[in-house]
Amino acid sequence: MRPLGVRIEAALRAYEEDCRWDLIDGIVGECPDDVLEAATGLLRGESERARTLGADILGRLVGAEPDTRPVVLEALLGALDLEQPAAPLASIVAAIGHVGDAGALGRIFPLTVNESAEVRLAVAFAVATMSPQPLSPEARTALIGLSRDANPEVRDWATFGLGTLSDADGPDVRAALLARAEDAYRETRAEALFGLAVRRDPRAVPHLIRALESLTVDGLEVDAAAASADPRLLPALWALQRAGGTDELRLRRAIDRCSGRDRPAPPS
Repeated sequence: MRPLGVRIEAALRAYEEDCRWDLIDGIVGECPDDVLEAATGLLRGESERARTLGADILGRLVGAEPDTRPVVLEALLGALDLEQPAAPLASIVAAIGHVGDAGALGRIFPLTVNESAEVRLAVAFAVATMSPQPLSPEARTALIGLSRDANPEVRDWATFGLGTLSDADGPDVRAALLARAEDAYRETRAEALFGLAVRRDPRAVPHLIRALESLTVDGLEVDAAAASADPRLLPALWALQRAGGTDELRLRRAIDRCSGRDRPAPPS
């Protein structure tokens, strides 16, 4: 087994993301006794790359070693107060998201307007995954604002957090989801349509028909059709069934629900 220091040096030199994350997973999985001390040391390092790596390791570590959460959170919050460059700051915020302590959200909300899309993406992830239900007014405002972000990945995570991970409802939430129903980014469109469908908003139906008739239709749009249970979707679903290439079980479920044979429970 390679020593921890050798693994860390390899991760610091790795610029290909998949390789880098494989090395981080190896550090966490095979060096459990020393990795907490090493990662917190990196988090205090002089180079941005070392601090970024330290935060990324800590974010992975809390999943493998849940008992480390209090110590990891303390280290990350201390670093958050001092960090400015985008890469390490984004990694710190994302790692806090992995810790999952909702008490830290107040420290993260101000970063929704950070100039770096990388940081805003980490904020969208953290707010979406850490926020308890029902959403606090601050979390609701943050996700709605981030769902309008210029960066497509930020919009996608915020829309997912607002429409799928959250059960929040109301005119503001539905308006935010409807605004993304024709988003240029397919994943964001699908998340928005699913969020509207589970809330039984009939305004989703015309957008869903277009999505089901498109060449890029995927499982989430079919799931949205099932959640909507609207018979107006049947022609598009039947055409999709004839064309093949889509998960038949999901498609059959959507057809059954839109036909009234398997009605989903009404929204709470």
